[in-house]
Amino acid sequence: MEKDKAEKEELEVGQKLVAVEETLPEEKPVVDHSKLYVWIADAGNNRIQKFDGNGKFLMQFGRPAGTRAPYNPGEFKTPMGVAVDSYGNIWVSDTGCHRIQKFDEEGNFLLEFGVEGWGPDKFYMPEGIAVEASGTILVADTANHCFKRFDDDGEFLLGFGFSGDFDGFLKYPTGVALDREGNIYVADRDNQRIQIFNEDGQYVSKFGQYGFEEGFVNFPNGIVVRKDGTIIISEKSQNRCQVFDNDGNFILSFGELGKREGQFNCPMSLSQDPYGFLFVVDTLNNRIQKFDKEFNFVGKWGSVGKESGQLRDPAGICLTWEPDWAPKDE
Repeated sequence: MEKDKAEKEELEVGQKLVAVEETLPEEKPVVDHSKLYVWIADAGNNRIQKFDGNGKFLMQFGRPAGTRAPYNPGEFKTPMGVAVDSYGNIWVSDTGCHRIQKFDEEGNFLLEFGVEGWGPDKFYMPEGIAVEASGTILVADTANHCFKRFDDDGEFLLGFGFSGDFDGFLKYPTGVALDREGNIYVADRDNQRIQIFNEDGQYVSKFGQYGFEEGFVNFPNGIVVRKDGTIIISEKSQNRCQVFDNDGNFILSFGELGKREGQFNCPMSLSQDPYGFLFVVDTLNNRIQKFDKEFNFVGKWGSVGKESGQLRDPAGICLTWEPDWAPKDE
């Protein structure tokens, strides 16, 4: 009897251990963010800075431009956007100089195009910039209320958008993102909405309505389209990020005004890496914040100043990575 009782108790303990082991959460794979590179348009310091995904400073280039045109190559005046093409060339929206500049991967000047004004080869305060799959460059000509496409030599290819609030019209567009089909997602900032265009610049759809509650939009500035089609926007006036499905239906929001971890003060732009980590430019807190794919805070770096690695009103962001670093399905 005693032996049977002991065997029964041992069996029950073993079953409990198995049950515990089966319900243990799976360990998340460790991502080596030293192979990810974060490019920041450090607008207040008139330069571009490069960090690894853990916040380690790697390099910088650029110097302040003069007070009036003509501006010298390699000089900046409040650069607001940065993008890197498949050859490693760095494209910068030199906002205050009303031009786009191109540099090699070491930060050496290659070319520039654009002057202040209205027309195919002119800009007025350009901000957002993106490299399309074909290698063409898409620029938010913000204060001209339109978008322009250029080849990699700076030759004008296409323009779309006019000032206004009708479908396909724009009012101070800022952030721009692309999906896998080449559709163009625009943070139509002062119209308080997101607009979607096809690769030919034709209007497709929109979502968003001005307001303060979750699901409403309040001066959207940055935008990301994730692999599953969901859309993340940063709202600089509401100090939060919101997530929507690809039909524009609200899913969730995170962030509030403050200086603590996960809080924001004017989040200007954001970008997501192939593993789902989100990097947010927390502009008036002069830092970069990093979140996992469930939007949990995981890290930050930056402090106000002009020394290497410090930031002053950072604005734009772009991510690149080592060739074999991304998941195989990327």
